Amino acid sequence: MTEIQEKPDSGDPTAARLAVAVHVEAEILRLGLRAMLPGLAPVEHAEEFTHSAALERALAGNRFHVLILSSSTNASASLGRLRHTHPGLRTLLLLDSADAASDSALARLPADGYLLREELTAAALERALRQLAADEMPMPLRLGRRLLSQAGESAHLLPARRVRLTAREYDVLAHLVAGLSNKQIARRLRISEHGVKRLVSSVLLKLGAANRTAAVVTAIKLGLID
Repeated sequence: MTEIQEKPDSGDPTAARLAVAVHVEAEILRLGLRAMLPGLAPVEHAEEFTHSAALERALAGNRFHVLILSSSTNASASLGRLRHTHPGLRTLLLLDSADAASDSALARLPADGYLLREELTAAALERALRQLAADEMPMPLRLGRRLLSQAGESAHLLPARRVRLTAREYDVLAHLVAGLSNKQIARRLRISEHGVKRLVSSVLLKLGAANRTAAVVTAIKLGLID
């Protein structure tokens, strides 16, 4: 996957150049994304795919940084497979009302970020894309609160598991819990962003977590943080 680059001639020096693929079934949702995406500052190029085969061919060429899916597509199977075949690809899942209300939706649909279809606006979509470009995980507040609440409630039911984190990794984990970006963590710890990325990757690996939110939930379950 090509590295995300800064967008030239932009008033915002942190603006990213994102190639975005869209694979959703609902026509109204497709039309809405078609209207919104070209006007978003982080988006360099956006392309729709209605057939899985065409999408697979495009992804095989590493042409895209972000893939937008809806939970009405065959997202459950696709997301797990994409994580292994295209590890550099960020996935943004648009959750419908049924999945948004489901306690198991996030575990069943392991994306890199989530938006609620009912709350989809150009501003929300742009914010989510910027977060993905910064290695953060966009997630609606009510979903995040429910996920953390469930993790806390189930913590006493899980057997203890020994996870050995270094002092620096504990520092990074604490900042992940606070929702800080890699840039913010680097500033707090006075180390490079590259160093933060390496530490975050190590924390995810030791916790067996696919992303930052999963790492926080696992850490709560294991009693590593309150």
